[in-house]
Formats: sequence, C-alpha cells, structure tokens
Amino acid sequence: MSLDATRDCFEVLGRTDPLWAVLTRRQCKHNRWDPLALFETGRQEVREVMEYLDQLGLIMGRRRALDFGCAVGRLTQALCEHFEEVVGVDIAESFLAEARRYNHHGNRCQYVLNTTDSLSQFRDDTFDFVYSNISLQHSPPEHAVKYVAEFLRILRPEGIAVFQLPAGRTPFDGTIAWLVRRFRWRFIVPLKHSWKRLRGDMVIPMYTVPRVEIERVVTAHGGRLADVVQNSAAGRGWLSFRYCVIKSTLLRQGCHEVVSLAGSQ
Repeated sequence: MSLDATRDCFEVLGRTDPLWAVLTRRQCKHNRWDPLALFETGRQEVREVMEYLDQLGLIMGRRRALDFGCAVGRLTQALCEHFEEVVGVDIAESFLAEARRYNHHGNRCQYVLNTTDSLSQFRDDTFDFVYSNISLQHSPPEHAVKYVAEFLRILRPEGIAVFQLPAGRTPFDGTIAWLVRRFRWRFIVPLKHSWKRLRGDMVIPMYTVPRVEIERVVTAHGGRLADVVQNSAAGRGWLSFRYCVIKSTLLRQGCHEVVSLAGSQ
C-alpha cells in the first residue's frame, strides 16, 4: 500500500468507527467504545511514559509536545496535562474532526492535517517532546523512516522522541503455538483480508522496519538512542520496540562538519 492508500483507509475508519480504529479491541468494534474509557487509557499511557523518562533520568522542557498519528486525540489530550502546548498530527481529516470535538484544552491543543512524509509545516527545533505509539506501524517503511528523521529535525536540542515500531515477526520460540500463528499469518490472514476487500471492508495496513535501520536513521540525523525496549504494542506475534531518542547537539554539529569537509574536497 502507498501512503495515499493508508490515508484513504483511515479516512473511512474515521467516519465509520473512529474510536475502535484507535484501539482495535474486538468487544469495542462497531462504535462500542466508551469515549471516557478510551481517553483514560491515553492518560494512563502518558503517565507511564513520563515515569519511564524519569526512571531513565532524562530531563526535557515542558513547553511544546507533538503527538504523531494522533487520530481522535487519545494521547494528545493526555499530553496536555504535562505540557503547555500540544500539537496532534494525523493523516486523516475525519479523525481530526473527531479530535477537535473531544478537545477539552482550548487553544493549548491544536490538531493539524499532514498527508505527506514530511513535517515541513513545523520549523526546526520547535518541540521539546515527540511521541508516537501504534501509528508509524501503519506507514510504509520508506515513509516511516522519513518521519523518524523529521522527528529529530523538529526537536529542540536535547529534546526527546519516544516512538514505537515493529521490527518483524517474533522469532521461532520452539512452541506449537508459534507454528500455528505462522500458518495463520501465511494462509488464513491473506484469505480473510481478500474477503474483507471483496465486501468493501477496510484492512488496516501493518508494516515493519528492522531495528538496525531505525538506529542508522537516528544516528544519521543527529540523534542518539537513550533506550530501546521490546514491547507488545503491535500485538501478539509482532516483534515490537519502543525507541527513546535524544537530539544531540554535538552529533548534529558533527554531521554538518562532515558535510562541509566533503564539500571542500
């Protein structure tokens, strides 16, 4: 799928079942999510992320944060409890319409449409914190890595980005359950997706980016990894990681110096 196809998918979901599209719990499909319960999961998640950063001993400014892939604002609203100003960015206007309806923080919270793999509407060095969870995994890999590079560009020096991406399927663990899952992924799931498309239902795309590639992109764009943690955010059977990245002024200056020296040869 292309980035445009991803946008089209979420535009439809944002009009038909927006809360379920954010957290796809089976019992909440067909608009059965309680909005209060959904937004409470966001508050709990952001509290845990702030505690995680404290445990790492990381200090950042609390002026401005970006929630990338904000959808209905589940995490954007929660971030407003920790930052003076928060911007939520999403690829689907239908999601943003819902997000604005659920906004309880007035002008401190803004929602912005972005349909490309560039965040050029934001200037360099403008955010203290960038957060993205269960969002980048729906962007084709070539676009996901560009978003990661953009996170580093728009962060202020020593700003922090925390984001999640699956790196692939879980490796064989010697169990029959893993073999059953692999059989299902290879044969059953493609048939289910084909049947859904024939019925006109949306199939949410899922992509992976190897950990080594994320580490390469981070280093190449003036960042340094503070921590990498394996998590279950992508769901059962996916090898998923949460990356904590700091924009390093020293590394960024070093990149510029290398470019300058190369240009003078």
